Amino acid sequence: MVFDRVIVATLIPAWPLLDGEEKKAVVTEVVPSVTRAIAGAPFHIRLAVRSVSIFLSLCIFLISAGAGGPLASALRADRFYNLLQRSPGPIRSVVRLYRSMTLLAFYEQMPVAARLLYVRPAGN
Repeated sequence: MVFDRVIVATLIPAWPLLDGEEKKAVVTEVVPSVTRAIAGAPFHIRLAVRSVSIFLSLCIFLISAGAGGPLASALRADRFYNLLQRSPGPIRSVVRLYRSMTLLAFYEQMPVAARLLYVRPAGN
């Protein structure tokens, strides 16, 4: 879903550093993984997540408008998510769900795993 793409793209960690093509490829793989995981949830959970994700993605879009670049946009989104995670109710649970599923799918990607497992020679 388009709403998943907006949310997941803002939750992708900045580390390890990936070049532009790698990052696009990773995001392209992570979004369907998160969408499939939500689609496999029971109906009442899917309904709540979809309802909240529409609200979240619209807020992220409005917050990111005029941010001045992807880094500023990501910073604004991160502050918004942190605010939501301190609020009570289902929005906090949905943000935590998206965040944990995005991190899991992100760190499972081959380019990310390769960067994390890279070992420098002992002489450096």
